[in-house]
Amino acid sequence: MSDSLNKKVNTATKWSVITEIVAKLITPITSMILARILAPEAFGILTTVLMVIAFAEVFVDSGFQKYLIQHIFDSEEQEEEYLSVAFWANLGLSLFIWGAIAFFNNQIAEMVGNPNKGYLIVITGVTIPLYGMIGIQNCKLRKKLDFKKLFYVRIASSLAPLVVTIPLALLGLDYWALIIGNIAGVLIRSITLAVVKSFKPKLFFSWNYLREMLSYTIWTILNGLAVWLTSWIDAFLIGRFLTDYYLGLYKNSTNLMTSIFGLVTASIVPVLFSALSQLQNDEAEFKKMFLRIQSNLCMFLVPLGAGLLLYRNFATDILLGAQWTEAVDIIGISAITTAIRTIYIGLNGDVFRAKGQFKVPLYLQLLDLIITVPACFIALRYGFWIFVYVRSITKILLVLPETYYLNKICAVTIPDQVRESWHYYAATIVMAVVAWGLHSVNQTMLFNFIGVIICMIVYAAILMLFSNEREKLKNMVNPIIKRISK
Repeated sequence: MSDSLNKKVNTATKWSVITEIVAKLITPITSMILARILAPEAFGILTTVLMVIAFAEVFVDSGFQKYLIQHIFDSEEQEEEYLSVAFWANLGLSLFIWGAIAFFNNQIAEMVGNPNKGYLIVITGVTIPLYGMIGIQNCKLRKKLDFKKLFYVRIASSLAPLVVTIPLALLGLDYWALIIGNIAGVLIRSITLAVVKSFKPKLFFSWNYLREMLSYTIWTILNGLAVWLTSWIDAFLIGRFLTDYYLGLYKNSTNLMTSIFGLVTASIVPVLFSALSQLQNDEAEFKKMFLRIQSNLCMFLVPLGAGLLLYRNFATDILLGAQWTEAVDIIGISAITTAIRTIYIGLNGDVFRAKGQFKVPLYLQLLDLIITVPACFIALRYGFWIFVYVRSITKILLVLPETYYLNKICAVTIPDQVRESWHYYAATIVMAVVAWGLHSVNQTMLFNFIGVIICMIVYAAILMLFSNEREKLKNMVNPIIKRISK
């Protein structure tokens, strides 16, 4: 990898880390506050609305972003033309989809288990054309690895729940507070992108360019549909056959876990695809970068998943409050399965696409779908809690197929992955034994807090027994010390 690309990747990673840590900290903090103000039913209503919007966004994105980032253009002018075509195509399609949702809003609301609330879907649908424009504007910045500007965009939009949703919730607006806050966040993001001048579309359109992009991105669209169905099948079934209470209980708990793990992953993923796309023809460097990133994820996510499982009662009290006591087991099982899925499945779609393999993520997603849909349908017949455990298990069943394709496409073997991360599992096992011992002594709030601190110290101490981990810590700390000393 060239020095200039190395420098750009390091700079992009720095800004991406800062951006995502701040943005992802705001999300769980906001959720913690809102969980103490609003009942689970309010989150259930929001979930059914966002389910429909997320489906529309699959088509709005149309896979253009992946194509535009991964494709190497002949000139900057040609790149601007392709960006403009994608922008206008996205805008036109998003307006059409919003109109279709408005026309069929009552039928859609009935289908997702929220009859007589179709107007909420129409109102929230204003975000669809906004997302259509945002996607292409983001794409330009991501390809340039200009994550400094994206920092301002993400922070501005992430503050919307704090300054909009929480005050409205305190005023008693219930689910309207969540709806308005969601719209405000997307609107602020769109305005901020315009202010930082990420991309200004030309009055240009080419059907040939559009056909070329669609010929590549059709696989991304199909993959997006499969991802949507896999991601939302649980919410759809609960909303359809149970109540808003159980939907809110389940989805808010799992979303909170996703947000917490996103503190680590979201700072890596945006840079990962952009950087790997530029290394797609250098197999050794490609493999080296992927294994390094996966190893870094293991270092944080393995102990985090195990810790949240072991301290699930304490975590639920802290994160959600007294009215969410039924969410304890959801928090625990979601934490450990989310950790495993993120490490061994979550990155791979972008890794395959960075290699130009757009079909493989679709095949794997369809396999995931074939397993998940019938399993969820059958599990729900036996009650909500059986459904929760079965759904959690299905999230990690794709580890072996994903590993097979990693080896086939990227020459990343199981021994490669074990060699890079086994010591994190060893340290986590020791930490878990300590946590189990502390649980047998006392489980008061204060003692649990102290126990978490002790477990973190034990985990770090075990890692420091390994020379490569000491070197890694040194490389992380030295730049910080130098920056402070200046």
